[in-house]
Amino acid sequence: MFTKNILKALSGFSGILPIVFFLLFLKRNNEKKLWVIFLYVVLSFLTDVTAGSLPDHSQTKFYVFSFFTIIEYTLFSIFLYLNFKSKKLRWMILAALPLFYILAGYYILNKDQSKLFDAVPASLESILMIIFCVSFFFEQITDVEVSFIYSSKTFWIIVAIMVYSSATFFLFVSAEFLTQEERKAYWFINLISNIIKNLLLTIAFIIPNHKPQPISERRYDDELFQKPAL
Repeated sequence: MFTKNILKALSGFSGILPIVFFLLFLKRNNEKKLWVIFLYVVLSFLTDVTAGSLPDHSQTKFYVFSFFTIIEYTLFSIFLYLNFKSKKLRWMILAALPLFYILAGYYILNKDQSKLFDAVPASLESILMIIFCVSFFFEQITDVEVSFIYSSKTFWIIVAIMVYSSATFFLFVSAEFLTQEERKAYWFINLISNIIKNLLLTIAFIIPNHKPQPISERRYDDELFQKPAL
């Protein structure tokens, strides 16, 4: 119980970090796509505070999480759309949006009174985000103009989304079949994933901007390619 309370406190505190460092380094974070993620971290923090103030068996908590899942998926989709270069991948994101909204809306309107967590929409969100993130990295690998991808803010944000989605996917899937007590016992997975996600987003907001150069314009150390003396 003590460890769980520590994880809750750390998870809540970690939600403040990306907000603070985004504002501290506002000049280097003043891009439209970064403002999308900033809006996400602010709403995520407010949702955690709101949900944490509600009783465990409150029906209101279900709706708080359900509407946040929709907002979270929307903002992540917008961010990925702004970073994809392929029209096919952009259309894939757009095509998935109405399907997700229909499922999420149906789940809310036909809510089982015994369920206090939107397990099905959250699970679908996780699997779609994993697919989109993998597609992003594949696109980056095949792009000859991309170098040192780990030095870009987008890289760290995509990693944050993918790590969180991957770590919580099986938790959200199983949550549909777990009791409230069983779900609480395994919820530390979500807390740890949330901490890691917020730390990765904080790194993204701290590092300076990086613009990839085409291979033809990159400079290499002449000594590395200098012919050995005969």
